[in-house]
Amino acid sequence: MAPTAPKKRLGLDDPERVRKIHDRGEGDLHTVSGQASHQRPRSGRYEPIAVDVDHLLGVIGGEFDESTQTSALDTNKVYLSRPKLLEILTPRRVRTIVGHPCFRDYPDKDRLTTEICFGSKSKSPRLKLLAVLIVIEKALDLPKHMRDGMDDRCLPMEMDSMGKRNIYCRWHKQYHATINGYNRPRYRMEFSSLSYSLTAPYIRYDKRQHSHYVLHPGDVFPMQVGKKVQKEEVPGSNFGGPMSTIPQYGGFSEVYQVQIEEGHYKFDNVGMRHPHGFFALKKLNSHRRDDFNLELASLLFSMDQASDQRANNHLIQLLATFEVSDSSAQGTCYYLLFDWAEGTLKDFWRVNSILVGSRSHSIWMSQQFHEICMAVQCVHNERDRTLQKMDTSRLAKGPAERTFTINDLYGRHGDIKPDNFLWFQPARPLPDILALSDFGLGKLHTQVSRSNQDPKNLARTATYVAPEFDLRNGMISRASDIFSLGCVFLEHTTWYMRGIDSVENEFPARRTELDVYGFDADKFFVIRKEPNGEQRPLLKPQVKDWISELQQDRSCTWYLYQLLEIIRDKMLEPDREKRSSITDLIDHMKKLRRACERDDSFYLKTISES
Repeated sequence: MAPTAPKKRLGLDDPERVRKIHDRGEGDLHTVSGQASHQRPRSGRYEPIAVDVDHLLGVIGGEFDESTQTSALDTNKVYLSRPKLLEILTPRRVRTIVGHPCFRDYPDKDRLTTEICFGSKSKSPRLKLLAVLIVIEKALDLPKHMRDGMDDRCLPMEMDSMGKRNIYCRWHKQYHATINGYNRPRYRMEFSSLSYSLTAPYIRYDKRQHSHYVLHPGDVFPMQVGKKVQKEEVPGSNFGGPMSTIPQYGGFSEVYQVQIEEGHYKFDNVGMRHPHGFFALKKLNSHRRDDFNLELASLLFSMDQASDQRANNHLIQLLATFEVSDSSAQGTCYYLLFDWAEGTLKDFWRVNSILVGSRSHSIWMSQQFHEICMAVQCVHNERDRTLQKMDTSRLAKGPAERTFTINDLYGRHGDIKPDNFLWFQPARPLPDILALSDFGLGKLHTQVSRSNQDPKNLARTATYVAPEFDLRNGMISRASDIFSLGCVFLEHTTWYMRGIDSVENEFPARRTELDVYGFDADKFFVIRKEPNGEQRPLLKPQVKDWISELQQDRSCTWYLYQLLEIIRDKMLEPDREKRSSITDLIDHMKKLRRACERDDSFYLKTISES
């Protein structure tokens, strides 16, 4: 028997795609731009300030105290941003400090100033080291620490766990004598805490290699605001109050709205920047590496596919990830960083009532629908690649009474609904964007695991599920995503033609009836029992009638008419074998888009006006 080929590496285990960063991004931080006060003079000479050094040290210490920011994720921690450090501890001030008699062993004060501020070919800077010593009122001991071999690479330094209250240098792998020679332990404790405050991570996006930061429990996230947000569930309803649906960046997690400190990130043009600089930091509830790795691999593969097909704006873009060992949480905490969305598709409907009936909105719809279909295809393609690389034996297999292949069960998004389309509203003149989110393979695995306990959990209250979920022998596959996407497209078209009340109330009420489990359900299909006992899925007559009414509406254009035909006949086909493939659907949406772009009468003129 031929040996089984080893699985290819995935996510964190793929060094070609993921770069693990252990230095908090220091290696990526060559300079911090925009600091005119922190430049080397061409002459190589620095003009000292005519001020008493002790007085200057007191002023600098006060400025440091006033400039620290509380971290959004841990109010017990503070940080000083890199730009603020350079603004306060300027070369002129450093030159003034080294004029003190304690630096008598360094006759070339300008050279010493340069080495402290900028380092040299053979020496690292000591600016952060000096800053920490200023705050703990030990700045004049800097020469001793320099002779002890300390520089900025030593920071941060952690308190040991041996009960001696010494602090350890991970860079040199030793206990430096001078800092640990202070009689009072508080100096060492303050030094350790401040060394983390001055070394908050520098976060960078790299298209070729994803940046994954491996952080220490003492590290400080350089983020402000930090509002923790959770989705509001409204019992018995698909809709809450205005702006009640929190953007979904993936289930089974906490999401924080944060602002990253200027000078601590560089993301270039990837993603969709929020006009107010907000980001979404997602903290996984699970501490299991495998759970995180599944989500990471899914996101990266989908992003790679989307970039190749120019659909990257329509899949949520992962900017960076973090892991922090946390003894209090009994394991490692995993974080994922995304751009902050304005809301979900439901919020878009509520906020943009001015667009209802606006015919020019059709061309935006045609572009979004086409590229969203491309994004769904990217998720499907990602599943093929991911499943090929991973050991699928540990994935849940679905309810025992049904037979699924791994590719059918996991080769799909699995939860397409308005809540999982994020609405981005970048700074003008860029147009609004809808992006598909919450497609991590890890979440799908959890959903399938839960369905094993009760098959009804697959579809009990899911408005947007496909008929095969309710069939006794229904085969769930990526075709199920097409049906769900058709439901969302129909709701958006309903909103556009008739407004939010029709989406929230009239249309759901019209199609609500008992499902196969005996629950009132507003699903788009119904299961009928044939005389021979076989189950037959049908598109609800109420849905067909609704589509016909929209097509006969006086405001219906040729674009909307043909779009509704595709939704009804290609996407909401109850027989999954006859349902359109994502490839064919992309072609249909591309033709509609091109028709809109080539002839504005296609979407501007109603059928009655043509």
